[in-house]
Amino acid sequence: MATGGIYIDDAGNPGVDSGSDFLSSSRKSWTAVIVPSVAANQVSVAMNVFLDGVKAEFDAPELHFTDIYSGRGAWRGVEVQKRIEIFSLMKLLFEGFELPIVHQTASEETLRDHPHLISEWRREPGAWWNIKDVSHFGFLFLCSNVSRYIREMNQDHPDEFPLPMPLYVDEGLAKEGAKVDLPNWEDVIEGPQAQFCSSKSVPGIQLADFAAFAISRTQWIMVQQKLGGQLKKGDLEFLKLTSKLNVLNLPNYNFSTENVSQEAYEFLLARDRRIKGLESRPGQSTQKR
Repeated sequence: MATGGIYIDDAGNPGVDSGSDFLSSSRKSWTAVIVPSVAANQVSVAMNVFLDGVKAEFDAPELHFTDIYSGRGAWRGVEVQKRIEIFSLMKLLFEGFELPIVHQTASEETLRDHPHLISEWRREPGAWWNIKDVSHFGFLFLCSNVSRYIREMNQDHPDEFPLPMPLYVDEGLAKEGAKVDLPNWEDVIEGPQAQFCSSKSVPGIQLADFAAFAISRTQWIMVQQKLGGQLKKGDLEFLKLTSKLNVLNLPNYNFSTENVSQEAYEFLLARDRRIKGLESRPGQSTQKR
């Protein structure tokens, strides 16, 4: 992380019905954490100290926050309070360095919302990407949004966000070591190319793992909570831990125990869709045509 960069991991539960039109069962989510160059060395030192401590105490070689939250793998048998402390420490790291986050969820409905992007990112001969694949589309949509925000930040803080920046992605969509050419954004992303790697070899991926899990879990809690219902203690503690993340492209939400509900979540996203020139609910634009 010595020169700063963009770190990406995936999230979401494809195939899982959330009960909300705004979290489609076909969804795939991607999250990027942007590490400014001026903070890169300090972030790297903080992560190494953090990871060394976790390995020494829990014999966990890396952080997978789904496992930490669920008490699986190396975290089986670890008391809840200890696992909460891991989330708390990571939250403090994000807040201390004010790390920008961009989150993007794509679904079959998203493809229908943005038909112009399918032609803009059309598949060139020999290209790896299949733009009609929800996972690929969501990843490219994230790259587009990340590039837009970094351009804006570069205008005000060129030393913190020098262009172009390297982009690292957790292995899965492609194998570790793969370097995949991107269809655009060469002014912001080195190459432009996505470098796929493991979170063990590139600890910055574990920052993205945390942000991806925190945002996706928060969304899930919201859509499962009915207006006037009693919020579970564990969910309440989790929302308190993750409510201050610096997510650039999601609506701001003033958290309290009284306003956590599917209704509040859907109201915010419906308003956000209208601001972006879309119909209030996913799928409506297709139905009207």
